[in-house]
Amino acid sequence: MYFIDTHAHLDMLKKLTPQEAVAKSESEGVKYIINVGSSLDGSRKSVEFARKFSNVFASIGIHPHYVTNFGKKEIKILQSLIQGRSDIQGHSGTVSAVNDVNENVSERYKKVVAVGETGFDFYRNLSPRKDMERAFVSHIELAIKYDIPVIIHDRDAHRQTLEVVKKYIDHKKFRAVVHCFSGNVNFAMQCLALGLYISFTGVITFPNARGILKAVEKVPVERLFIETDAPFLAPQAKRGKENYPGYVRYVAEKIAEIKNLSVEEVADITSKNAQRFFSIS
Repeated sequence: MYFIDTHAHLDMLKKLTPQEAVAKSESEGVKYIINVGSSLDGSRKSVEFARKFSNVFASIGIHPHYVTNFGKKEIKILQSLIQGRSDIQGHSGTVSAVNDVNENVSERYKKVVAVGETGFDFYRNLSPRKDMERAFVSHIELAIKYDIPVIIHDRDAHRQTLEVVKKYIDHKKFRAVVHCFSGNVNFAMQCLALGLYISFTGVITFPNARGILKAVEKVPVERLFIETDAPFLAPQAKRGKENYPGYVRYVAEKIAEIKNLSVEEVADITSKNAQRFFSIS
């Protein structure tokens, strides 16, 4: 039995070094970790960790908090990271269409398995909404260009997220997961109808998570992933402690309880889901 943490931020840990977190998680049964970039610097570190640790894979992207004036320069740098090349400065400007970046598509660095996290965050609204949407679209187009999935951040923006996704559902290379799912059953069903996957965190172990638990009940286990979003959102049993990928077990245990499955079954199914979706062999 093993687990895959499909969303962690090793670069944000304060009490463990990335090396300690990876080793400790492995001893807890976590076979693979997807480290997710949420800024240009975080994306660089994500690729660095993927190179350093055999069981860490990278996602590169810029969180909606940090996309004010997102444009060609940012796309150029993200593209260079997907290709596994050294960082470049790119061009100035705020136009974000991926095709405007005059760069031939070369084979991507195989340990970059996704683009994101990207999307909308209307809870904090730290970037203009028009910039969030432009960056979201650019991330999706970049993912399609390299035939890798998108990790979606959605907070208090269900309608807007679905509106953007609907524009791409007919594209054969588009696939995406809504990470740290925070919606209700209705939103979950809409996501599934569009072919999206859903990922749950330690939030489902919280006493006040009744709405999300109903979504866990309804989402087929074949369409979900487990994640920690470390160092955030430690499961209830570890509240007050820094979250790390080893705690993904608690998410699997809660899903197993809700769905009347064994933890081994949840681990096996969600791991196969993740390996297939993110092309992790």
